[in-house]
Amino acid sequence: MTWTLLISLLVKSSLIAGAGLALSRHLTQRPVERVDILRGTVCLLLALPVIMNALPPIELALLPPLLDAPVLAASDLTTDLPTALPPQWMTPGAILGGLWLLGAALIGARLALGLRTLTRWTQKADPVTCPAWLAPIEDLPPADRPNLVCSDRVAGPLSWGVAPGAILIDPTTLAERHTAPAIMAHELAHLRRHDWIFLVISRVVLAIFWFNPLVWRLHAVLRQRSEEAADAAALGTVDRALYARTLVRLAAHPTPLLAPVASLPMAADSRTLKSRIAQIMIDTPNRRRPLTVALCIGALALVAAPLAAFAVTRQLAPPIPPAPPAEVASAPAPPAPPTEPVPPAPAAEAALAAPPAPPAPPAPAAEAADAYDMAQAREQAALDRAQAREQAEWARAQAEAARVNADEIRRQVEAHRDEIEAAAREAGAQARAQARVYAQQVRLSAAEARRIGEEARKAAERAQAVAMKQSRADMARGAEQMRAGARQMREEAHRLRDPAYRAQQIAENRARGQTVTDEELKAVARRLPAQADEMERQADRLEKRAREVS
Repeated sequence: MTWTLLISLLVKSSLIAGAGLALSRHLTQRPVERVDILRGTVCLLLALPVIMNALPPIELALLPPLLDAPVLAASDLTTDLPTALPPQWMTPGAILGGLWLLGAALIGARLALGLRTLTRWTQKADPVTCPAWLAPIEDLPPADRPNLVCSDRVAGPLSWGVAPGAILIDPTTLAERHTAPAIMAHELAHLRRHDWIFLVISRVVLAIFWFNPLVWRLHAVLRQRSEEAADAAALGTVDRALYARTLVRLAAHPTPLLAPVASLPMAADSRTLKSRIAQIMIDTPNRRRPLTVALCIGALALVAAPLAAFAVTRQLAPPIPPAPPAEVASAPAPPAPPTEPVPPAPAAEAALAAPPAPPAPPAPAAEAADAYDMAQAREQAALDRAQAREQAEWARAQAEAARVNADEIRRQVEAHRDEIEAAAREAGAQARAQARVYAQQVRLSAAEARRIGEEARKAAERAQAVAMKQSRADMARGAEQMRAGARQMREEAHRLRDPAYRAQQIAENRARGQTVTDEELKAVARRLPAQADEMERQADRLEKRAREVS
């Protein structure tokens, strides 16, 4: 992987993810359609690498060139020195590819660990036998009935798996039978809509594009919208107020941070509870509009296909001008000036009368130095001519490569120009039509939207008040039950002080095959009052909490 490929993937995935998020937010208010648009966006991101390799590339030379052409010098022509290359794993491309693989492996490992954890929890869980929880699935065919189990490992109801899938209920929720219709309707809606499959696909896309924050946002929004779509589907069989109270009750026991990422927990947190209850109280149609969703996904595909074909490349480096020839290092020395003759002395006049001697021959060392300088100059001139020829050949090769590259770019642009223009015109026409329809709908329903929002706010306040009132009633009822239990414990302790009653208890236990001694019953009689006092203190604390709830 190179920086060019990473930047290309970042830009393309950002455009597709951002377009999908914008369309799902502003084009429709129906949760089902929003989820369908986000699912199409996730599938397009998953197919983006395949489209990039399948379509012929349209290269755009946008990056600056690499000025790394070799400069030929005289020493390079005469001496060939070995260069030490870095190890293959130390190159920038190898380091970048390793970082990408590390991020993808971490996200994939977390997904695999979540799947393994859910499989182990489901296998070790106990089947649910309560009729209130089994009633929603009794009318389903045997092949479509999910595996309904109870596990103490989960903090709230969740579903996972391919249809018919599995539904896991925690023991606390299982004891609250009045919440069974709402919870089962929600989880069955998840399984019928195959939300878990698209959640896994979104995780795979997240592993591929983990370096893009918009892809993380797309995954989070898809999870939230899937919950809203399941809420809307469940409201077809469950009362809205009961469903809202169930959500508030589950929000008091939020899903822990270490819950498996491959599951769909129903429990809402503080960030999504308000929006989900407001969405529940708004009477939004739950049916799909296939044409709207198909147009949105088609427009995304028409934009994504030519976008994936573009490839960003580097510009060609300009040719390097040849270096000026080096000057001759040494030049012949100028001849020495002639010396004036010295007049002869009188005593040597006789000797001067003799005939003059022939001139002495030049020294051989001076001739050798001149010949060496001339040979060195000729060798330097030959080296300069060779360097100039090689620089000229390299410049011609670069010019030819630039010409071929320009011709290829022009050919590819001409070949795909009609497709790009047609796709752009079609996408623009569809976007303008959808914008006109949406603007008209906004103008017509502005007052209705304000009225619905006000009703939703009031309904949320009423639902919260009802939930708090129910919570206070439950706490008060629990305190009464604890006080009744404390009274029973004191009465049992009083009866155990009677020897006849202890003998009766010993006989009854012996008849059941159990052995109980008189001393053990006396010890129980002594412990029961203290336990009854502790239970009454707990009842007092529970009543105090019930009064503090506002």
